[in-house]
Order: sequence, then C-alpha cells, then structure tokens
Amino acid sequence: MPVANLQSYRTVSLRVHTAAFASQGQAVILENAVLAKLRQQCGFEQVGPPGATPADVVLDLNITNIGRGGGGFISNPNLATVDTLLVLTDGQDGELLGTSRIRGKSSGMIINSSQPEGEAIEVVAKTVGDLLAKSGCGGPRIARATPPVPPGPGAGSASEGAGSGSASEGSAAPPDDARRAEAEKLNEQGKEKLYSADIPGAMAAFQQANTLVPDARYAFNLCLVLGAQEQWDNAIVACRQARGMNPQPTLAAKIDTRLNLLQHRQ
Repeated sequence: MPVANLQSYRTVSLRVHTAAFASQGQAVILENAVLAKLRQQCGFEQVGPPGATPADVVLDLNITNIGRGGGGFISNPNLATVDTLLVLTDGQDGELLGTSRIRGKSSGMIINSSQPEGEAIEVVAKTVGDLLAKSGCGGPRIARATPPVPPGPGAGSASEGAGSGSASEGSAAPPDDARRAEAEKLNEQGKEKLYSADIPGAMAAFQQANTLVPDARYAFNLCLVLGAQEQWDNAIVACRQARGMNPQPTLAAKIDTRLNLLQHRQ
C-alpha cells in the first residue's frame, strides 16, 4: 500500500543502511538501483544521497536480512531474499511520514551467471519505486501547505498544539519543561532506532515519550512502528488516538492520510 502523500515534496535524499558487514556491498548496489528507479518513476526535482541542503523528504532503507535457499524442506541455493525496512521522514521538520517492510525475492534460477542477490535487490528497488509512485511521487509537484501559526496565549502552548493530550481539553496546564525535554529526547531516540531497524527499541522509546507527555506526534510515531510490524489493527488504534489529541493541521493531515491507507490497505 502507499506510505504517505508525497505530492508536495520536491527533493528526496536516500540513505541505505545495513548492520551486517557481509552485506555492505549489497547496500551500495541497492542504493544505486533505488536511485535509478526514483529518477525514472518520480517527479522529484532532485534525487540523490544526502547533501549540504536538507531534502524535502528523506528515504531511509535498511537491509535487515539477506538469505539463501528459501528454507523449508526443499532448499534452492539459487533462491535469494533481501528484507528491508523503509522509513520516510519530512526533511524540513524531521517528523516521520511512513514506514513499510519490503522483501525482494529472486526467481530461483541462475540467469547469465548473475548472483541471485542482485535479482532480489532489483525487486526491492522496483517495489520502492512502485510504492512511492502510488504515494504521489510522480507528476508535477503541488504547492506545500504553509505551516500553521502556533496558537496564542490562552489557547495552549505550541507544544500542546503539536498534539499534547491535555491540549484537547483546553484547560490542563502544559507539561513542565523537564518532562517535555525528556519526552522529546525519547522521541528522537525512537526515530534513530527506527532508522537502524530496531523496531522494538523504537516502539519502547515512543511509548515512554507518550506516557511521559501525551502528544499526537509520539502517538503517530507509534502508529508507524506498529505498521512496520504489520500490526494493522493496533496501528489504526494508535493513529486514532493521535487524531483525537488535537494535533496541528499539518500533522492531522498526515494522520488522516495514514489512517485512510491503513483502512484501505491492499
């Protein structure tokens, strides 16, 4: 299914990671293959590795496993699989946009003496291109919405407007600075763990942040992590919780998009 609404993003940077030393070479091949697909299928004005100027959207692709044989009772040494985790981040505000697991699988036949891992990588690259095309990366770019003005005095703090649970009531006092700072630290730790494909660690960090200071951003990130685990029902619950926490319009739009994708996934 699509992962986000990418129609307003004009530039993209790609980061490919892997924790396994043996797959370092495969990471380079995957990066080149994905960049070629994005340039072919998307309408981004600029596609490439991270540069001095932050891109509008950052695509992190982590190789989580490379396998041979297929397992089971009958093993095929010519069958290769490459498992990856895709994470999309808004390059302007640093907030998460979407996640997806992608598996590339070779045909199980040797073609022109090529390595089956290369064929599996091509499947991953094609799937990434198709996924982003479904998410609106193709065609002319549309204007990006202007960020909303933070609410003034009496309407809650800016952090509450970004999605704190107490802001929806409009009466509770804002969280103290120390708790907010700790929650933000946990939220950032969760993102870094997600980029490195540590999904349990990311979930724990987002849960701790949301417990410390209920915030729509943290709940939305939980929704994305649950989606990465393909726990669709739990992801919907988390996104609905985030939607009910009085998020700012830009975040509310992201939550609505994700909820719609989860409810109509194919």
